[in-house]
Amino acid sequence: MARTTPPHERRILCTSCGGLLVVAHEAKSVNCSHCHQRVICEALTLKDYMAVRRLRTANAIRITKKGHVLASIWCEKLTVEGRLKGDAISLGRMSVSRKAEVQGDLRAKTLTIEEGAVVRGVMRIGAEHIPKHEAVPQPGAVPQPGAAPRPPARDSGIRFASEE
Repeated sequence: MARTTPPHERRILCTSCGGLLVVAHEAKSVNCSHCHQRVICEALTLKDYMAVRRLRTANAIRITKKGHVLASIWCEKLTVEGRLKGDAISLGRMSVSRKAEVQGDLRAKTLTIEEGAVVRGVMRIGAEHIPKHEAVPQPGAVPQPGAAPRPPARDSGIRFASEE
């Protein structure tokens, strides 16, 4: 039987490791329990010029008509009304408005491009091209029936005096 998320919580993927997290709807950011990195959970609206290396959120990103973004984007939902230069991954819907300009590779579950938009890059559309909501096994966790076995841990070659 599938486990449902309580109404005051939502399921997201870590923007660093892809691990499944359950967070409160009001959360602005959380620490990933798998990789211990900060995960931004709030929606972002970009109205001006922004040049960063990576822009990641476990929510929606909207680039307004006057927005000009130079970044690699990873989000749940992406709406481009202005200019984007960089690769973008949207776990859900991605939409490009009629006056938008996008230069970069796009990956999304669904993509909507309005007539008049300019898009330069490779587009990969469909659920098979995006990360899935899969739980990352915790150390020492009991494997589920039918689950693929975990690879054995590598021997570091370090020996302690108590082990000899």
